[in-house]
Amino acid sequence: MRRDGKTAPSDLQLKIVLHGTRPPLWRRLVLPSDTSLGTLHDAIQVAFGWHRGHLHLFTDEFGRGYGDAARLAGIDLGFGHEVGDEDATALGDALAGEGARLRYVYDFGDDWEHGITLEKTLPRPVGAERTVRCVGGRRADVPAEDIGGVRGLAEVLEFLDTPGGAGDGPYGGLVAELRAAGYDPAAFDRHGITARLAELTPDTVSGNAKPPTGDGAGRGGVRRLTAADVALCTCGQCGVGDPVEAGVDGPAEDVPVLRPVTLAPRENLVAAVRGVPLFDAALRLAVWCREGRQVTAGRVLRPALAREAVEELQLWKLAGDDSPYADAVARARALKSLRSAKGVAVLDDPWWLAMDGGMITVSGGRAWGGAATDFTGEGLLEFWAATTGDLLEEIGETGVLDGWHSELGELTAEIADGLVGLLYDAPDDAWVDVDDLRAKAREVGENLPEFDLFQALFAASFQELGEGLALLGAVEYEPGDGVDSAEENLRTLLNAMVEQELGGGSGASTAAADRSWDDQRGHRMRLTPLGRYGLRAYLTECGVHAPLLGEYAEADADALLQGLLGYSPEEMRREVEGWLAHRSATDAAVRLLDACAGDGSEAAAKRAVAQLVLADLDDPRALRVLRKAADSDVEGCRQVATATLGARLGAEARVDPARAEEAGLWLLIDGLSILAGAQERQELTRGFLENWNTAPEALEQRVDELWRVEHPATAQVLAELGEGLRGVDKRLAKRMRTAANKAHSRR
Repeated sequence: MRRDGKTAPSDLQLKIVLHGTRPPLWRRLVLPSDTSLGTLHDAIQVAFGWHRGHLHLFTDEFGRGYGDAARLAGIDLGFGHEVGDEDATALGDALAGEGARLRYVYDFGDDWEHGITLEKTLPRPVGAERTVRCVGGRRADVPAEDIGGVRGLAEVLEFLDTPGGAGDGPYGGLVAELRAAGYDPAAFDRHGITARLAELTPDTVSGNAKPPTGDGAGRGGVRRLTAADVALCTCGQCGVGDPVEAGVDGPAEDVPVLRPVTLAPRENLVAAVRGVPLFDAALRLAVWCREGRQVTAGRVLRPALAREAVEELQLWKLAGDDSPYADAVARARALKSLRSAKGVAVLDDPWWLAMDGGMITVSGGRAWGGAATDFTGEGLLEFWAATTGDLLEEIGETGVLDGWHSELGELTAEIADGLVGLLYDAPDDAWVDVDDLRAKAREVGENLPEFDLFQALFAASFQELGEGLALLGAVEYEPGDGVDSAEENLRTLLNAMVEQELGGGSGASTAAADRSWDDQRGHRMRLTPLGRYGLRAYLTECGVHAPLLGEYAEADADALLQGLLGYSPEEMRREVEGWLAHRSATDAAVRLLDACAGDGSEAAAKRAVAQLVLADLDDPRALRVLRKAADSDVEGCRQVATATLGARLGAEARVDPARAEEAGLWLLIDGLSILAGAQERQELTRGFLENWNTAPEALEQRVDELWRVEHPATAQVLAELGEGLRGVDKRLAKRMRTAANKAHSRR
């Protein structure tokens, strides 16, 4: 991130989502970190097809506003008396770290609201051209402005997909123009957007602009929720009415380290895709259309052909037990009365899946499909993964409650996002059970006022996510015992809450909605091998590191030691075994020790892992390498080798106990330096106390020795521990501070 002229240039990868669109309409842009918010405004206008005809405003996580100050003068935007100058504000200052967010609103009448998230900071080679480019996205540009915001857009797209839609209505002319131009709302033209963005010249900002001041909400000013907000914090502990920050959501939590997984062989995954009923139906429809089938202006089969397809291809098997298509008599009656193929789920879902995947194309009033052999192998698997990613993308942006209050939808999006992580991190073949998760939540917040609402939102999110992924074969899903859907239970609960707020009911009905679940078995789901592949592809696209067991087998020692951070002992053992199998014991020891040299927290982290790996090298040739390194003058290598030998029993160690003790103390400071200055002081204290050889009893004997340790971070570690231990052991904390002073004096 650019903070001054001395740091290396960088680019920022941003994901920009037009809120309220379904499926989500978004763009992934890359801009220089030292360009302005004004350039970002220009880029958004180009990337979404806007025409710069209306006012706009950026809002940061602190509730501060940025825009064209001259044009916004005199308009009450809720930010006090000052709006920051977007042309004097560097993008890298407004988005200060990965996960940081901005809100961008265009046209204060239609309120086109965009959520901006900093996904990655990318190094830019010295001398490389400063450009603005598009590297990803979904859906076509917005077709017009002044159509009533996202609701108007949804109406336009619905009319566009309906023969004769809009007619003489307010959208009639626009719909006719779009239809004549062949506008496809699903088409995303990355290259065309990038070509238009190339015409922009990103400016350079010094980064010295002061943030706007005023009485804006945010960290410096909070607002209180009312009952009408029907909103709550996802931590499960905040009550309605607690202070919350206005403006955009706060910065995202640090992405957890995902456990390494193994994937099924590719041929097995391809076979699994063909075994998914929905995809199988789409493939059979494509083959069925190989000679061409007549379609309507809405690009669906004519009614007579739709009836034929449902029966001949047995598409009715996709229907649930409560569908009229599941029963032969009811199916015959429903098909006989069919006047349009639109809305027939057993045909509609596989039909549009085949269209989106290019299995079926429409030209000359006919639908043309390919042979079964055209849709096998890698292409089919990648299309399945993209379809799964689109589902998760949609849920992650809009939640699972179509048409509900936006804050509730956003909350279900966060819940579903957390469930995706739980699913992926669960052991192979393990079920994720909503009852278990509900029980854990109850331990935390059963008596809190918003608990019933949170439970209902959680159940609805779990059910919708499970059913959606099950349709794609990504999970095995077992519904619970409840007769009503989770969404119906949620609606009942919200109605009861409204009645209670208005004085027309009691809290008993609210509690009853939740307690009724106690006697029912809840839903559960678990990933299939295909689902693990799909979720990993989605997480990887989102910039999350999702490691594979065995991926470091042929990597160098640096990559191995960095990659093993966060692995469980069993996972580490398996990964190291694969790595050792590709090299001799001598080569392995040499490369591991070479990787232990260096300064800074990254080198310290590698040394911490290297000790664990080297401890299991019993080959005499590896021991000879350790002894040689223990006598070297290379800092880091010497201490790791000496401590490793000192931990061995018997004559094979051949190391002076005093030297081993000295190396152990050096590595103690080294390990704590990973946290020192990089985390909150409490984190350093916790890491210190959790280490096996740093319990307070042991420190009583060692604290007076630590200041003598010849490590560049000794003084810093001791000083921070002296502060962090104040509330744990005042006497020990004082001795730590004294030791820190001695270390400073020694330096």
